[in-house]
Amino acid sequence: MSALRTVEAGERVSYGHRWEAPRRTRIATLPVGYADGLRRGLSGRIRVRLGGRDLPQVGTVTMDQVMVDVGETDVEVGQVATLLGDPAKGEPGVGEWAAALDTIEYEITCGLSPRLPRVHHRAPETGGRHDAVQEAVG
Repeated sequence: MSALRTVEAGERVSYGHRWEAPRRTRIATLPVGYADGLRRGLSGRIRVRLGGRDLPQVGTVTMDQVMVDVGETDVEVGQVATLLGDPAKGEPGVGEWAAALDTIEYEITCGLSPRLPRVHHRAPETGGRHDAVQEAVG
């Protein structure tokens, strides 16, 4: 998370000021956007795991930033947010983005920018390759 600020009820955030705060809340800014493969069509339609909670992405996805309504969740600048993770652990998964965009999962993963860090894990129990991609932005 790159920034955290309080907005008052009625204040608007992001491109076009399309999202209006329904109450006084805190907005976290994440340094990832459509240049990284986070499609604008996902604006306001995905969740982000931050501070151990699932929180709504709000406003329009911009080229290099996205906003999350964190409310009173205990978070701080520099904390890692999970946009795409392991659905078996309750984290947001590629299938959620694909369903929101009425497409297939491969279109989502193929659209992720080379700017994003990738961490490949080897499955210890089989010794085989496990191509889990962890998108850690922080």
